[in-house]
Amino acid sequence: MQIPFQFRALALKTACLAAYASFSLFFQTGEVYCDPAASAWPEGFKSSARLIAAGGPPDPFYRAGVELRLAPGSLTYWRTPGSAGAPPVFSFDASSNIAELKVLYPGPSRIEEGDGGEAFGYREGVVFPLHVTPKDAASPVLVDLKLSYAVCAKICLPQHTEVKLTLDPKAAAGLPEAGEIASAEAAVPAPLPARDAPVTLTRDASAAVPTWRLSSQKAIEDIFVEGSSGWYFETKKTGPEEFLILAVEHPETDGKGSIPATLTLIGAQGNYEFAVDLADASAK
Repeated sequence: MQIPFQFRALALKTACLAAYASFSLFFQTGEVYCDPAASAWPEGFKSSARLIAAGGPPDPFYRAGVELRLAPGSLTYWRTPGSAGAPPVFSFDASSNIAELKVLYPGPSRIEEGDGGEAFGYREGVVFPLHVTPKDAASPVLVDLKLSYAVCAKICLPQHTEVKLTLDPKAAAGLPEAGEIASAEAAVPAPLPARDAPVTLTRDASAAVPTWRLSSQKAIEDIFVEGSSGWYFETKKTGPEEFLILAVEHPETDGKGSIPATLTLIGAQGNYEFAVDLADASAK
């Protein structure tokens, strides 16, 4: 799975993250490890990464994860990084006996940065759950991951590492890392049909930039809005369960086209995500 870089904000951070393409400067290599639940821990800049597994035969898929540990005060990014940054890039091309592999993203935090920007991501560490469906359920699966990610502390540096782990259908269930994977899966926003989303959206026709008001029927702490190419949204909390969504970057439009977006809601009662067309919101 590959997600394009997204760069905004200060030139210094942009220049640092532009080095993302020079992966060979930061290449780390992991090995197939003897531990059936985890790979080795290749070290990077203020970070280390490994593969972990929950164990047991596929039912219908293996539950595994990509675990990142970060030094205190450091952060890494969600699939949409915020006002500046680079999302993780996962490549499993060298893997074997895999019919399908899904990478899941736990709900992010909004992190204020010293340059006035906002990062969407994770502090201290994160586990990205993997659902690995084998071609042949009776044979082992080799997960060979080439991972590229950014780590930011006082400076931001791109990292590249390779880790490998064999998933064996004969491995015992409930391996030690199963709890970490389960906790990470619980933080992944549950997909909802738009009709079941617990929110109301209205367009603010008087605003200088395209703006929507969102009110929620559930307690939510934050929302993240991902748009199509050329659209970038900021959100502001205006009440206990109310937010403004502002399209601070957008292409020229006559106001008649669709505005597809994915909304991710973060709350104590659970995280949710759903797709909407903001152009369908009634105006007020």
